[in-house]
Amino acid sequence: MIKKIFTKGSKLYSIINNVCPRCQLSEFWPKNNPYKNIFVKNGGDIGHCKNCNLKYEIEVGFWYGAMYVSYFLSILTALISWFFLSFFCNKIELSSQYIIISTILIVSFPIIYFYSRLLWINIYISFRQ
Repeated sequence: MIKKIFTKGSKLYSIINNVCPRCQLSEFWPKNNPYKNIFVKNGGDIGHCKNCNLKYEIEVGFWYGAMYVSYFLSILTALISWFFLSFFCNKIELSSQYIIISTILIVSFPIIYFYSRLLWINIYISFRQ
């Protein structure tokens, strides 16, 4: 069962491997490193798939929905961080927890942005051979 989830043709395969959701052959983002995609000019964009020519922005404003996914991932990251801080470091003051969690969110933003777009497009586009 688990092997089937991670095989080619599944949505999780597309998300984890940073590939086009339709053909799963070419990369969705130009680089697999989320920090390089945002902070380094790499000359690429995520306009369309180089293999199947799928236009990634299905309609105008399509990526606005990825903001909701990004919000969910940010809240999930903050809650997990808070849980670990409360569970393992229960003597930390609330103001220190706030600073630590804010720092974790700022550092993890490129990763959240990277995966929110991959998750969002995989909701609408299915694998086709």
